[in-house]
Amino acid sequence: MIFCQNHVCKYAMRRLTLFSLLLLLLSSTTLFASEFDFTVEIPPGKFQCYFQPVVDAKFKSLEVDYQVIDGGDLNINFMVLHGADVLVQDQMKVDGSHKIEIKELGDYQICFDNTFSYQTRKVVFFEVFLFDAEGNLDDLDVAKYANQDAQLQERLAQVGITLAEFHATANRIKGSLNKIEYHQALLRAYEARDRSIMSANLDRVSFWSVLNAIILMSVGGVQVYMIRSLFEEDSKLGKLLRRT
Repeated sequence: MIFCQNHVCKYAMRRLTLFSLLLLLLSSTTLFASEFDFTVEIPPGKFQCYFQPVVDAKFKSLEVDYQVIDGGDLNINFMVLHGADVLVQDQMKVDGSHKIEIKELGDYQICFDNTFSYQTRKVVFFEVFLFDAEGNLDDLDVAKYANQDAQLQERLAQVGITLAEFHATANRIKGSLNKIEYHQALLRAYEARDRSIMSANLDRVSFWSVLNAIILMSVGGVQVYMIRSLFEEDSKLGKLLRRT
């Protein structure tokens, strides 16, 4: 056990305790996430759906952002289904963002259609967000869990903060981390897409360069052979060319 005899040590222990509690809260909130991001591969000629269950009535809207980052012309068909109802639909889009009002609970299908492509697979990055009535992402109500722990109230009192202040601070940090994670994922998607475009352009330029070089060398060889045949008396091609 460590005993603090001065104000500097007590302040350090207070900050350490607050930091430890904050890490505990943030690690707990990851179990109750209301945002998800995935990178999936849609094979050529396939139609694939991914299910997002909505089982809590506090969620009032669902947002889906997607972007094709690799494959062909970087386009795909997109739709969101609830049962047999088509809620949104895109045709041959590179990216898109849709916010859908949740009127009924259940499983929402996020579908990508690559049936129009017979040879090229598509790699799609998409994110799903669930918002409450105020337009905020779901946050864990730490108060109802903390009230069950009598020692936590005592520890917070020892470091000189209230549970409401601790909860507000944790939510601000979590919101900032969520924004950072969202922008990082978006930048990764853009970087992957740009890299895919550059790779496709490099392959296209290399193919046509090699093809043009082969054609140029072939034409040069044919020209040399035809010119030499003009000066050879026994050459059948030379005789044919001299007749013309």
